[in-house]
Amino acid sequence: MKLADKIIPIILILASFIMIGLSIYVASQRDLTSLENTLLQAFSLAFGLIGSFQFGKQSAKNAARDLIKPHARSAFRRLISLYESLSRVGYEINGASDGRDLNITMGKLEAIVIEQLATADDAIEDWNDIVPDEVAELKDKWKGSNNHVK
Repeated sequence: MKLADKIIPIILILASFIMIGLSIYVASQRDLTSLENTLLQAFSLAFGLIGSFQFGKQSAKNAARDLIKPHARSAFRRLISLYESLSRVGYEINGASDGRDLNITMGKLEAIVIEQLATADDAIEDWNDIVPDEVAELKDKWKGSNNHVK
């Protein structure tokens, strides 16, 4: 978040209080006309509303970030697990080309693929906590073509 995004709401709220203070000071010195009174109140209200809106927007972004962060961490761990698993697949494929027994290599590859599918299923469930409608749609799409989706 840029520094200006943090400072602008503070400036607007301060401007609102300054306008209120100015209104009180001027009103104590002389009688305000109806137009002056209305304009001072309108400016004060506008600055206050805009500043409050900006603070609210920042607060909502921070709250959303705090809410999503644990899920993103979990999804990132699953991604690392899948990456490591794919590295093991590459290692086994290289080993098979070096003359290892093909049946042993195929058994290892099958186990690794099953592990990857389980990790992917867990990742989908992690996202189900955040966006359940999209996950349900994805599962419906995959249901006919893949047997591993829960």
